[in-house]
Amino acid sequence: MRHTVVIPLYNKEAYVYDTIRSLAFQEKKVSELIIVDDCSSDLSLIYLKDALSFFAPQFLQTDVQIIELEENKGPSNARNIGIELATGDLISFLDADDCYLPTCLHDVSAMMEEENLDILILGILLIPSNHYLPKIKSFEKEMIPFSEELFLIPNPLHTISSPDFIMGFGSNVVIRKKHLEDIFYETDVSISEGIDLWYRVLKKLPQPSRVGLLNKACIEVREVEGSLSRISPTDWKAIEIPIIIKRYRKSSNRYDQQLMGMYSQRWLEHAMERLPSWQQKGLFIFNHFKLLVKNSYYLKRRNS
Repeated sequence: MRHTVVIPLYNKEAYVYDTIRSLAFQEKKVSELIIVDDCSSDLSLIYLKDALSFFAPQFLQTDVQIIELEENKGPSNARNIGIELATGDLISFLDADDCYLPTCLHDVSAMMEEENLDILILGILLIPSNHYLPKIKSFEKEMIPFSEELFLIPNPLHTISSPDFIMGFGSNVVIRKKHLEDIFYETDVSISEGIDLWYRVLKKLPQPSRVGLLNKACIEVREVEGSLSRISPTDWKAIEIPIIIKRYRKSSNRYDQQLMGMYSQRWLEHAMERLPSWQQKGLFIFNHFKLLVKNSYYLKRRNS
């Protein structure tokens, strides 16, 4: 199967060389590589081209495209451009400060073909903390093992709302391109855009479809201060209501409510970690109290 990798690039001059190197030395070469430079203001684009030139012998089998945007519109817009251009049977996204481990593309292709999977979710290793995700103990009973590392997820709409499940974090999803023909990332969204996209994809998957989890480290995800998810706002109002909660807050669908419940917990934890003072934390809770309480009930019901 031909595999397209899309890299949104914005001001990652310190990391993009390592990202390209991780692709250059994959056991199975990437078929198509699309890098969308989101109008970087540092030397990212120069370093990218230097890396591609240096590793040119390793990319002889790869169709490489560099798209240079004239205006910065965010990573979701860059990924959407990659979706529209991709021609592979499989597509995945790799942030420009992350790296695939050497066997990643080989394992993905072999397992998706052998088990006829439509989507494969990958384990990630956070760097430098060396923390592995996901921790499957809390939702292991919701899966069927193919092997010690590979699992089938019979009901992904339910499992995605497990607090320990991760889908869309660190771009850890590989999907058959045909399932992304008319679904795109929401632009102008700074948090939860990944899980929002993948949940909409899961809801539209034709039945029967097969979703798997490869429970081993496939991607190294850097914990970079200054990235969108790690920015610390000074005012509680700057932490916007996640798109998932906005989209489904009036829904009566059980899975929508479970997802809101799980993500509200992450939203609250993010606010408590990032807001600078107890006054700001208190204002956040006070102003979202009803929403947080309602969604915590959905999560409690999901876990009961």
